[in-house]
Amino acid sequence: MRVSMWSSFFIEMSPEQMAETMAARGWRYSELSDEHAKVLLERGNITETAEKFKSFCDDLGLSFPQGHFYLTINIAHPDPKIRTKLLDDFKSWCELFNILDIQAGVLHPGGAGWPDNSDKQQIMDTILDSLTIIDRYVEGTPTTVCLENMRNLPVGCSVDDLLELTAPFSSDNFGICLDTGHLVLARGECAGFIHKAGAKLKALHIADNMGVNDDHIFPFSGGVVPWKEAMTALKDINYQGLFNFEVPGERCPQPLSFHKLDYALKLGRWMCRDS
Repeated sequence: MRVSMWSSFFIEMSPEQMAETMAARGWRYSELSDEHAKVLLERGNITETAEKFKSFCDDLGLSFPQGHFYLTINIAHPDPKIRTKLLDDFKSWCELFNILDIQAGVLHPGGAGWPDNSDKQQIMDTILDSLTIIDRYVEGTPTTVCLENMRNLPVGCSVDDLLELTAPFSSDNFGICLDTGHLVLARGECAGFIHKAGAKLKALHIADNMGVNDDHIFPFSGGVVPWKEAMTALKDINYQGLFNFEVPGERCPQPLSFHKLDYALKLGRWMCRDS
């Protein structure tokens, strides 16, 4: 496993400043965050912007094998007109990720906005319809869309839901992202999730919490995620993706953030030491 920090650990920085800071502290891999991806897209001319940024990062020795599609997209929006507009906008994200050679693009499955008495299968079917469109966007590109387990939506909180949603599609186009913090809040079990996802597991959001809120803190900070069992399960399935920290709860003023970044690299390497 390759240790990674999601880029919005330095959310206040430009994409270039973030990349320079990460590389200078010894990091070689990062997940491109929703926020930094938005900055790049807002510059216009996606091809030129993405190629320039990739060349800049290549020179630093930093790459983005993983990226996060925009957080607010709801591919299961109950209004089909809104859903169509969201999916049209999604094309530009796929183009950006393609040029940046992002292999695992993390996507929330959506589901908010439906009435409480809605049939779960109807929501699942709506997501599947959207995934059929996204399937055409990513076919033949480097990017596998990885559905992330959620904690407070009517669908997508369990590995069974995610396996059902990805089953109709090529494993080159769709996989699964495990968010460890979400899973414990949804009363899921890490090792069981990992074993059941198996080869479909292509991305990780590594974070801990106290079992009540999504604290997004480092492992071994007093949280409830069973890290020993999770790490054993990742080795059991020979997980090959990034071991990626997503820890906004650890953001702090500089220069303390640099010390935390150094610690995170040591922590990640120690956790992955036998992989």
